[in-house]
Amino acid sequence: MKVIETFYSRALDAFREFGGTEEELMWLVGSRLALFPSHGEEIRLRLRVMEEIVKRAKGKILDVGSGSGLLALALSEKGTVIGVEKRADFFPLLRELENERLKFMQGDFLRDDVGGDFDVVVFSYILHDLKPEPFLRRAVEVLSPGGRIIVGDFDLNGLKERLKESAKLHRLAVEEELVLGRASSHGKVCEAFLLVFGRVEK
Repeated sequence: MKVIETFYSRALDAFREFGGTEEELMWLVGSRLALFPSHGEEIRLRLRVMEEIVKRAKGKILDVGSGSGLLALALSEKGTVIGVEKRADFFPLLRELENERLKFMQGDFLRDDVGGDFDVVVFSYILHDLKPEPFLRRAVEVLSPGGRIIVGDFDLNGLKERLKESAKLHRLAVEEELVLGRASSHGKVCEAFLLVFGRVEK
């Protein structure tokens, strides 16, 4: 996937720009590779979730909890993207990833002004430890009238059913539900899934 090559290249540039050495690079990469045997299937499913989200997104897109920015970068090939991320330590890399179709803002999705009239709001791998209801409520507020919400995650803590219950409170209907496989995540074997929500017509 070309976007991963671009992401890796920009991440490496940012690492070197901020003084990272080859020895530190080898340590970082080696420490992650050491975990691959036990996390390989989770990694494969996270990439699959990303691919499925990108397939379904277009137009004006909001990526909530952008993290390292890989998904937002991939989404920028399908539309214009605003990525919202709380953690300041991601921003040296996120600024490297920005382009004419992709901008990042540091902020709290639930509290800060992120704009509006989004065709798609994306939550990828961020809701499993959180209460989904306020996130869906806020997403509805910033959606365009025909907009959709896409959630890709692992079904930890009963997330999938909690999302469906919360969706009913905000007149959202499940347009698509996809199970992508099973893997261990956060110490539990669970399903990776994709849910697409759309507004219920009044």
